[in-house]
Amino acid sequence: MRRPARRARVVAPAAALLLISAAGCGNLSATTKDRAYTVGVVTSQTGGASQLGLGELRGARLAAEYVNAHGGINGHRLRLITADDQSNPQQAVLATRRMIGKVDAIIGSSVSGDCNAMIPLTTSAHLVHYCLSPGIKPKPGSSVWSASAHTVTLAQRAMEYWKNQSITRIGLIYSTDASGEDGAAAVRKAAAGQKGMLVTADVGYDPTAVSITSQLQKVASSRPQALVLWSTGAGAGVALKGISQMGLDLPVVTTDGNATYAFVRRIADYMPKTLLIPATQDFWWEHSTRGSATRSLEQAYHRRYHEKYGEEPDFGPGVAYDAMLLVGDAMRRAEGTPGGVRHALERESGFPGVVGTYRFSPADHRGLTIDDVAMVRVTRAGFSYVGR
Repeated sequence: MRRPARRARVVAPAAALLLISAAGCGNLSATTKDRAYTVGVVTSQTGGASQLGLGELRGARLAAEYVNAHGGINGHRLRLITADDQSNPQQAVLATRRMIGKVDAIIGSSVSGDCNAMIPLTTSAHLVHYCLSPGIKPKPGSSVWSASAHTVTLAQRAMEYWKNQSITRIGLIYSTDASGEDGAAAVRKAAAGQKGMLVTADVGYDPTAVSITSQLQKVASSRPQALVLWSTGAGAGVALKGISQMGLDLPVVTTDGNATYAFVRRIADYMPKTLLIPATQDFWWEHSTRGSATRSLEQAYHRRYHEKYGEEPDFGPGVAYDAMLLVGDAMRRAEGTPGGVRHALERESGFPGVVGTYRFSPADHRGLTIDDVAMVRVTRAGFSYVGR
């Protein structure tokens, strides 16, 4: 572990980490830059999940820059070691192995398959591991955290919204990878919880397929009123292209893993007339009731991201930004105590992030609820709030 050898006085108060708009404590002095708290960041910067991973890396870096500009962690620099897992679980494992012994915590990776491959290594090393996929289900007492709202919560919000729109016949199509299977199970559970709602067809497909015409024909023949497509990136693009080519003029819900501008550009030529995503508060913060302090946090985060990268943040930056601030604040409070980062994270209650307000406990390593989720509509211009 690369922690300072002795406990240092607190330089940055908790509020400075919580509120981006808080008055700064100034940049770190040269004498503190040779000692650092170190976080490993593994994201999918290339490959099928890169639409998430590139933004996640940006969000993590933006948060680390903010922490260091406001006094660091107990007066010491927050340093990142980054790696590209190429959207491949084996590469995620290799990256994790290289980081163990050099970092105080690990954030990543971008999708559940890669995260699941990393977990045995981070668990054995007793490292806090903050996965950026909502598909991970952390066990109580483990050192694993999961970002964003639970997949079941996302599906529940979507089914409740459609039930309120008198849409009760749902065609389900999903990719047969870990994320797709997890989403499909969540949709089945959420639909079963809505009286009178029926999944008319339940069809999986290979995420590497170049055409899924036969699967879509099976779904169409079940006469659904709407479709749920649980697949991310290229696999989702193939499905949406097929839906367009078949002339299926139905509203579609897809996973928040597709709430990225890269995905919007990918599907611009065959975007459904109505494409919806259950999304966290960073997508609809202007309609949130969390209060003026959190509104200021959101405004500052969106402004700083746009100034640095020339575009609005989407799904990836928000989850990584919050993960970095949460882990950094836990390190500050743990002050180098062995195992202290996990216990400090578990005691976070009411931490205002851009994605939502986090309330962790030993039994809850996600911290978000359905109150942090609403429906947004996807258009070529981006994402707009439609309701809850």
